[in-house]
Amino acid sequence: MLASVLLQFTPLRVNLASERRDLRRVVGHQLRAYRSGLSVLAEVDGRDQARRRTVPLSPETIPLRYQVWRLQYGQSADQVLTSEETITDWFQRDGVDGRVLILGDPGMGKTHTLLAMGAHLLRRTEASGPVPVLVDLSGWNGENLDHWLVGYLWEVYRLCRPTAMVWLQSGQLTLLLDGFDHLPIPRQRTCAKEINTLLRSNPEQTALLCCRRRVVETSGIEFSEFNSGLYILPLAAQQVKDYLLAQGCDALWPQVKASKALQQLGRFPLYLTLLAVLAPGIRAEASAITGKDALVQTYLSHGLDRAPAPATPAERATLRWLADHLGTRSRSLRLDALGPSWLPESQRLLYRLLVGLGLLGIFTVIGGNPGVGLAWGLAFSQLDLEAFPYTRLSLALASWRSVGGLALVCTVPALGLGLGVGSLGSLILGRFNLGLPAFGWGGLVGAVLGWSLGLGLGLWGGLPQGIQIRQRPNQDIQMALRNGAILFGLLALVFALVLVMPAVVNGQSPLTLLTVPRLRVVAAALISAYLWFSFALQQGVVRGLLTRSPSRLPWAMATWMQRWAQRRVLRPWGGDYGFAHETLRETLAKDGPSSD
Repeated sequence: MLASVLLQFTPLRVNLASERRDLRRVVGHQLRAYRSGLSVLAEVDGRDQARRRTVPLSPETIPLRYQVWRLQYGQSADQVLTSEETITDWFQRDGVDGRVLILGDPGMGKTHTLLAMGAHLLRRTEASGPVPVLVDLSGWNGENLDHWLVGYLWEVYRLCRPTAMVWLQSGQLTLLLDGFDHLPIPRQRTCAKEINTLLRSNPEQTALLCCRRRVVETSGIEFSEFNSGLYILPLAAQQVKDYLLAQGCDALWPQVKASKALQQLGRFPLYLTLLAVLAPGIRAEASAITGKDALVQTYLSHGLDRAPAPATPAERATLRWLADHLGTRSRSLRLDALGPSWLPESQRLLYRLLVGLGLLGIFTVIGGNPGVGLAWGLAFSQLDLEAFPYTRLSLALASWRSVGGLALVCTVPALGLGLGVGSLGSLILGRFNLGLPAFGWGGLVGAVLGWSLGLGLGLWGGLPQGIQIRQRPNQDIQMALRNGAILFGLLALVFALVLVMPAVVNGQSPLTLLTVPRLRVVAAALISAYLWFSFALQQGVVRGLLTRSPSRLPWAMATWMQRWAQRRVLRPWGGDYGFAHETLRETLAKDGPSSD
């Protein structure tokens, strides 16, 4: 609380009106990106390409139909809604009060509907009302949901902790909850209880939750605080026909109509889209497609074996490894977030050893003092910066404006305490003719304390004025290196000031205190701290080890993942990558276990 109050008097103070505008802007960008990335419909090669249009199946192209489900709200269960506008109007009606489950089978379009409603709600709340935010529950590990949401809003939107807590407690956010189906059943039960507790304790909180229909019907899980539900009805035959003709798949429609297996698959938006992708070669394969598993396998083979560069055995193994690992953690992989937890147990000790050796090497080569480097490496190799996301990501998100304020918050205390502690040391030890070194080295200690205090205050709870989403892979590392260079460069200037200025004032050589050996040690300390604090050293070690682990992830991971995103096996989410659909991930994970 004290830090939050003090922040109001710094260049990093929170402006809630500005924060709301920034959040609305980035949510709009996020929803557009996610909706465009959801379609697995890919361009095809050959003569039919000119006739094909890459129009994704969604509520905009073929209106889905939604049957109202009775939960707490006494609406007739046979009511059917047929447009985004009507379901958004219904969501905001009295009695429903903004608490709705979106129900359906896998591949039926639950996430499409969630994102479409989020976009409509965002337009309707331009002046006031709760701002919709997308929350992926797949990374929830059983912790208190209130606290997890605050951390999630920071990780995804860079919404600082004080603002996130205030907005959650006052119901100023509409939670678009996805990824619930990704959790194992025991964790789903706990998560449902946490969601009910959250909604019960905050009557103003609005929420949409995607959930498979069978979870509600057979698992015994109850969503007692939701007032109603929308069940997405399977596509009718006319909708299937209209979509295939719109995609230029005229020859596929008779085959679908003649096959009971394809008729059933065509009623699911996901599988209908996969059929459209495979349309050029479906005649030879139609008889082999007897169900969704066979269709998904055929689609994956189409993506993996596509010319001019079919997947190698190593690439297939890497995709299986990724599918297996994303089954037990968040559905998307952010390259900047790769840490020791991604390594096999057998390599985690090696990771710490290599980080320590890296710091030792810097002190040996630059500082010429392996003894100090050994102590430095032993200390910092045991600290996992990924456990302090507010500190690490604050450095990674700062814009030029924000990093300017952060530099001021760090440098002013560093300079003030440096001069203050140095002067105090000089007064105390001046009678022993040690005033000059006392000022210099006391100033050095004071500068470190002041810089650390200012940085801790500035980064406590996350950096204000930094709301954004990642636009590209490796963005956090690149920004952290840039901003870290600015902050540590200013700290180096403060060091130079307190170590050089006293000698100049006394008419002595500027390097009286800062001799070459000492200068080398100070430079090594600054460089190693900079590489550690910006997470560049840790990332380099983790990625290097992952290239040698059973995963065989390539060093150029972003390029590799973009390749598979172009083939619609993976999909990009800003700086994140995930599988084009959970069904694809599950199928790949079944092909073979990962061998950590």
